Amino acid sequence: MLRTMMGCLALGLLWHATAGIAPAGEKEGSGRAMVVKLIADSDPEFRAAALDQVRSAFAGEAATKEFAALLEQLKEPAQQVGLLSALADRGDKAARPAVLKLLAASGDESVRGAALGALAALGSANELPLIITALSAQSAVERAAAKLALTQMRGDAVTSALAADLKSASPVVKAALIEVLATRRASDEIPTFLTAALDDNAQVRTAAVKALGQIGRPEQIGPMLVAVLKAPKGGERDEAEKNVALICARIDNEDRRGDALIKALDTVSPAERDQLLSLVGRVGGKKLIKFVADIATGSDTARRKLGVDALTKWPDASPADTLLEIARKAGSPADRATAFQGYVKVASMRDKRNDKQRLDRMKQAIKEAQTDEEKTLVIRLARTSYDVDTLRFVLPYVDESPFAQIACETIVELAHHREVRDPNKAEFDKALDKVIAATSNPEVVERANRYKRGETWDRATKGK
Repeated sequence: MLRTMMGCLALGLLWHATAGIAPAGEKEGSGRAMVVKLIADSDPEFRAAALDQVRSAFAGEAATKEFAALLEQLKEPAQQVGLLSALADRGDKAARPAVLKLLAASGDESVRGAALGALAALGSANELPLIITALSAQSAVERAAAKLALTQMRGDAVTSALAADLKSASPVVKAALIEVLATRRASDEIPTFLTAALDDNAQVRTAAVKALGQIGRPEQIGPMLVAVLKAPKGGERDEAEKNVALICARIDNEDRRGDALIKALDTVSPAERDQLLSLVGRVGGKKLIKFVADIATGSDTARRKLGVDALTKWPDASPADTLLEIARKAGSPADRATAFQGYVKVASMRDKRNDKQRLDRMKQAIKEAQTDEEKTLVIRLARTSYDVDTLRFVLPYVDESPFAQIACETIVELAHHREVRDPNKAEFDKALDKVIAATSNPEVVERANRYKRGETWDRATKGK
């Protein structure tokens, strides 16, 4: 109690001193002395109040140096981190020597990270080599702090220096510098990024392609196709395609977007163009549907498969009719099955259509389905239509043994959405009772019971 009362008195005196209305005989120096004392206090609230004063009170280099001198005197890393943050917010470069000294002396990664972060506000171009070196530090905290500091440091000279270092940096540092330059919107470095996108190091390639996705312009689409082809199939290729699609998306007009990509595709060989069809699907647009559909219905079996796969990657359901037509006219059961599955996939997509329109597609798909496997796919993806009519569509399949389990799962998924379930509680309760009786899956049973009671279901913790 006594400590709390003394602390309140100290804070009150501190407030008066820093507000310029100190009691008679009080000088600003005594207010600073109190701040200095409270910075090292064991009470976090007192320390926080003192650090606020460091940020905004006691103007001038003398006060900055007095506060900064405390950095090496404080024993606790958390106290040093707090003071470093306050000095950075203060923004007086007079604190820089003390920050650099602490950075060199400390073995604590949180302190070193905070010191690197403070240099974003307090440092200069002279500190760039030191911060760049930290990009390859063993500590993830230091690497992240260095990257953020380089992102936040102001001035064209900083950007130019980073770009110059990029050319001779190690792969780890080069990748980090590319990320920094992209965040700094260093559009003059786009040619450097294009070169880096073809680097032999996967980390550098990935960073460069991502940077181009952030700040690249439509004229870079063609050169970026080479980078996509350089990336191995799988995760890296997928990311490269997504970043090209981001650039394409900056062309507002859909037809011009399609024209730009088709023009870029004309710069590569036919075989390479086929490898890029999935990218075409990611970009989307009606003009590109015909471009891909001509391939998906051609005479070459392998190319047909690539074309159908590209149509299933469309960002919306606009190729649905095309895929259904391909399925209906397919010359082999395998081609038909691939196209039909693609149709169901895009038709169930949650795009700008409403739920009833989405459900209408599922009703159409169930009529076109020729096997139990295809019907199962339709029943499973019908759950993307958040509408009570979807419940009515799926419910009869609970009584059909090949589809009972998937129908039960779809019903509980629909019941998960309160906006669908609550206005139709009686109907959902009856359906959920039917699910509980039909399924042997304990998780489905538990979910059904919870939804009947009006409870929620946390997917991460399985309702617990």
